[in-house]
Amino acid sequence: MLTFGLVVEGIYDEGALKELIKKCAQSEVAVIGRQCGSREKLMKMFPALLQDFRHAKNGTSVDKAIVIRDADNRDPKELIDRMQSKISNRIYPFPAKLLVIVQKLEAWLLADEGAISAVTGKRTTRVQHPENLRDPKERLERALLPKISYTNEVARKIAASAKVEIIESRCPSFKKFREAVVDC
Repeated sequence: MLTFGLVVEGIYDEGALKELIKKCAQSEVAVIGRQCGSREKLMKMFPALLQDFRHAKNGTSVDKAIVIRDADNRDPKELIDRMQSKISNRIYPFPAKLLVIVQKLEAWLLADEGAISAVTGKRTTRVQHPENLRDPKERLERALLPKISYTNEVARKIAASAKVEIIESRCPSFKKFREAVVDC
């Protein structure tokens, strides 16, 4: 069984992205997650957390590592370049992929209205281009109300119910994530 190392901003990201990794993987995988608490902390901490993955799998290295942050209305290419510059002189015994979600994780969750409906028990309106929303988290919170508050467990459940083909067709940045999981 493959073991992935996953570095994320926060608790909402970790639960949902673990579910999405398991859906995208072509075999059974284990995921060891590390939360940083914010995008600023992620940018400071991820090189050390990647180093930690050298021994995170019962004293041995993970098979793959993914560092993923939200774009938060910034240029994803510029963010990837900044992340890459922080580890350009480091060598890890595993492939490490650096990714940016446009704009936030919630854009991916909004892509599959069927998954939201499965969690809320009510019909949800389709969002045509969730990555074009300035604040997809606020939009998702509105879609859940009045029945459900948005929590990390709700994010995880939406991801667990989501169809990756739907997310990929509506969110171009998800394709890079899926490729990183499969090809990393």
